[in-house]
Amino acid sequence: MANFEAGPVPRDALAYFRDKDLRVGFDFQDVWGREHAHAFTVAKAMKLDILDDVRAGLDEALAEGKTFRDFSRELKPKLQEKGWWGIKEELDPNTGERRQVQLGSPRRLKTIYQSNLRSARSAGQWQRIQRTKETQPYLLYELGPSENHREQHVAWAGTLLPVDHPWWRDHMTPNGYGCKCRVRQVSEVEAERMEREGIQDPLAEIETDPETGLPTGRRQRRTIPVRREPPPTRTVSFTNRRTGEITQVDQGLHPAWATNPGQDRVRVLRDRMTGKLDTVDQRLAQATTRDVMDSPILADWVRQPDGELPAGIIERRAQTALRADTQVVRLAPGRLPDPDSLAVEDYRQLPDVINRGILIAQDDGGLVIFRSREGDTGNPWWMATVQRSGDDQRLYLTDYRVATDEDLEQVRLRGQVIRASEQP
Repeated sequence: MANFEAGPVPRDALAYFRDKDLRVGFDFQDVWGREHAHAFTVAKAMKLDILDDVRAGLDEALAEGKTFRDFSRELKPKLQEKGWWGIKEELDPNTGERRQVQLGSPRRLKTIYQSNLRSARSAGQWQRIQRTKETQPYLLYELGPSENHREQHVAWAGTLLPVDHPWWRDHMTPNGYGCKCRVRQVSEVEAERMEREGIQDPLAEIETDPETGLPTGRRQRRTIPVRREPPPTRTVSFTNRRTGEITQVDQGLHPAWATNPGQDRVRVLRDRMTGKLDTVDQRLAQATTRDVMDSPILADWVRQPDGELPAGIIERRAQTALRADTQVVRLAPGRLPDPDSLAVEDYRQLPDVINRGILIAQDDGGLVIFRSREGDTGNPWWMATVQRSGDDQRLYLTDYRVATDEDLEQVRLRGQVIRASEQP
């Protein structure tokens, strides 16, 4: 389970924190939800040097296991020296108004320390969960050591679901500011035992020593059943007052924490890796794309599409036909008309389809690619369609399906053949 006490955070957790870019913001809602996976911000810290001081202090605290007291004692004088302390008048860049706002304070530093520590540990724990889910395929939601618990979190205690269940997409702990709830990874055998015998009631009364009359620190033996289905969702609407964006979250989740830091980090790393493929030569980019599509990353994406993956690398002539500056064809949620009709193994063929297939440019600016497939005489071709996005000029896979010889001939007649035969 994630440890919220002082002590150096694991390597995965530290990497999550260090991967973030600095982002100034006047309000804590200026950087929201999943954006925290790639952006480090402190509300009202409108200068990068202030943000840099706070991040450097947190980095040292996480890496060396410093307590909040040590973190605060070292950072407070630096912020005071730069004038970022107490209540002051500041300009809100969104409204143009000057407002009296709280800058640095002991309470704010504590929130900054705890929030970053817990989200980093959660992200690190998720990476370890993914590495060990073959032998420990379930997660158990547990209450933490807080004296007072949120009502919904109490209701979620004892929820036992597979690691890859969608419920963990936004219920991975922590679930709010100050939340100390946690998840514990369990094996198949342990899950079966829990289902038979139940688990310790986290709210059972503390035992009293019969001789001394003093509390022992142990809870009375009382069990509750585990829940093998996700708890009922009670959706509430939340409006971000800075952006106007309306989101739906399960009641009991603070909207700012309705994320899974570990999953969000994987998405950010995938997106960054996909973008960096434009900076390397085609041979290396093609090899990297094949490695990604042959890895468990693809299966995870197909099961729960989130972020972008590199589907293939197109050659220079195809780039020219598409009027594109990028060589990367991206696989993104919502771009394919019928993604559920495709199996993981079908997606694995994409690098070869895109890199080696017959290329035919279309009048609408798209590119259709045909690559032969084995074992189906009625539909002997893979057919992939690539389009350039008008928003960001990226290339996206917009259709991918099996095709007939007639499909190939019709596309040939309507378009301009760029590469007439398949590459070996």
